[in-house]
Amino acid sequence: MADALEGRSTGQRIKYFRERRGMSRPVLGGLVGRSAEWVKAVETGRLLPPRLPMLIRLAEVLGIDDLADLTGDQPLDVTALTRGRHPNIAAIRAAVQRYTVSRPDRPPYPVATLRNRVTAAWRAWHTALDRRSEVGALLPSLLTDCQDAAFALDGRERRAAHAVLADAYHLAQHVLVNAAEPELLWLVVDRGMNAARTADDPLTLAGAAWTVGMMLRVAGRMEEALSLVQEAAGVLEPYLPEAPDEWLAMWGALQLHSAVTAARAGRGGEAWAYWDRADTVARRLPAGYAHLWTVFGTANVALHGVSLTVDLWKSREALRRAEAIEPDAIPSRERRGRFFVEMARGQHMAGERVAATRLLLRACDQGVDAVRWSPAARLIVDDLIAKPPVAVRDDVRDLARRLGLAV
Repeated sequence: MADALEGRSTGQRIKYFRERRGMSRPVLGGLVGRSAEWVKAVETGRLLPPRLPMLIRLAEVLGIDDLADLTGDQPLDVTALTRGRHPNIAAIRAAVQRYTVSRPDRPPYPVATLRNRVTAAWRAWHTALDRRSEVGALLPSLLTDCQDAAFALDGRERRAAHAVLADAYHLAQHVLVNAAEPELLWLVVDRGMNAARTADDPLTLAGAAWTVGMMLRVAGRMEEALSLVQEAAGVLEPYLPEAPDEWLAMWGALQLHSAVTAARAGRGGEAWAYWDRADTVARRLPAGYAHLWTVFGTANVALHGVSLTVDLWKSREALRRAEAIEPDAIPSRERRGRFFVEMARGQHMAGERVAATRLLLRACDQGVDAVRWSPAARLIVDDLIAKPPVAVRDDVRDLARRLGLAV
């Protein structure tokens, strides 16, 4: 690889790695919050090389471990700059990587008990202020107990235990994303899919496809993400005419998943077609309904409408949509934090840095995890710290303090 990169500028190196991963300019731009025109300008040298925070984001998206591959300078480990210390990662990693060939000495927990524990953990994820720490502390024992039950039980109970285990792995993916190494995340989603296959239940398989699709999207494998998620939606469709709310919500969540993927690939018409499908099915659900872990319902559909418009670089439309949403109607602290981050993205995109600052503080009020572990939010924070707006300089300092960053 060194020979292929010799003598190339940073922009040319970005183009080299983008093409090697089969990404178009709109896809790469969408993944780092920039336009296809911006990517072209950087690659061709019409714009100066990006600043360090954007170089780090590009390296993550392009699967580069050493920033020297982009800059040609001294080696620099990307993970040293992008991931803070998460106190529970080591214990979660040990539980995920646990192997055993002997059945446990003690009887396994009943499947109903494990299901209740997983449900409680998901509720904590959506309600706790310090959700990554609180839920991360629950996961190691939850994963091992679910693993033991899935191994020890037989017949129908074994399949039911694997369904619960799959949901526990999906929760682990939420806790670890943007905080752990990609290899661990891929292992988590792969084990979740394998557990879902053993469960042999359409709803569980659809949930696993939703989670794997998230990783495919982050890796820039947009077509694979869309194909898998829509295949899973097709598996559910025969059941929809008489499906319970949970099944309808999962089908709708898969449509929102596809909408985001299409938007980040720069395919606006396709994105809104998927969003319309989700909106239609959300209206069939009871008022105020929210799926346990995807939070699918009318409020989440509206939130995704904001996200899509930001991803499609339509900041005014995003802010217009956001003004119609009552934050307290979003039945999840985690999603309310994301809503304020999406609004901040729209304001920052429109050049309204003062408004973006205040919205990021509101996101932190829902738990600092909403900003600390969001790559899009951190790019805005880095920009604000580098050049704080005079009118909200103290707010920028407060934001940095809450995130544990130096100013």
